[in-house]
Amino acid sequence: MNTRSANNKLEVIALNNVPSIKENDDIAKIIIDNSKEDNLEIQKNDIVVIAQKIISKSEGRLIDLQTVFASDQAKEIAKQASKDARLVELIIQESNEIIRIQNGVIIVEHNLGHILANAGIDQSNIENGDGHVLLLPKNPSKSADQIRRDLELSLGVKVGVIITDSMGRAWRLGTTGHAIGSSGVKTIIDLRGKSKDLFGRELKTTVIGFADQIASAAALVTGESNEGKPVAIVRGIDMPSDSDNVNDLIRPKKEDLFR
Repeated sequence: MNTRSANNKLEVIALNNVPSIKENDDIAKIIIDNSKEDNLEIQKNDIVVIAQKIISKSEGRLIDLQTVFASDQAKEIAKQASKDARLVELIIQESNEIIRIQNGVIIVEHNLGHILANAGIDQSNIENGDGHVLLLPKNPSKSADQIRRDLELSLGVKVGVIITDSMGRAWRLGTTGHAIGSSGVKTIIDLRGKSKDLFGRELKTTVIGFADQIASAAALVTGESNEGKPVAIVRGIDMPSDSDNVNDLIRPKKEDLFR
């Protein structure tokens, strides 16, 4: 299987002037309106890459810590991690399992299956400032699917949607973009036993995290801090899929060498 774009050319274009998102905002409409302002026509097989933060805001995942009651378990973990016990309570609620507490970081298996620091709960780029935190979307792939359907209905072309978050990686410093939700996009390409290298040797271990590669490419133009560009269009990849699931990118627990 050829994983390159058909013409060996890839375009990654960030949308400008995406407004500050509020609860119940129509993300698909905002993307369409802003693409028009940028004189950018969303085309067939474009992949719309969206930072999870604006999805979470639109879905009401902004939490006032004053409304959170910290359990005894949360208070105990908060002492170990030197964190606000109310924040720890949310971390517990958002997690299947606490894996490790070290250096002020709580490593968990999130309810979505991802291994994350502090359950992916974020306090950056939130208008309300201190005292509020933003949780990940409850079901990012469901959100991606709805946005894709809304975009396709309005635009009349087939597109893909990826919802991303910034994550660290084992063995490496720094964060990169990762796919946490997707719709209409190939997410993983398993070449084991299906392809050969340049010298004819059968590939035995090569599995490509395709949606993560797209997410990382988009992060180059959307940025990771105060750029205010949470949406990018990735053009030149013609690999749509109606069956792939972003959960296919999650390594099974029995294969996780760091547990």
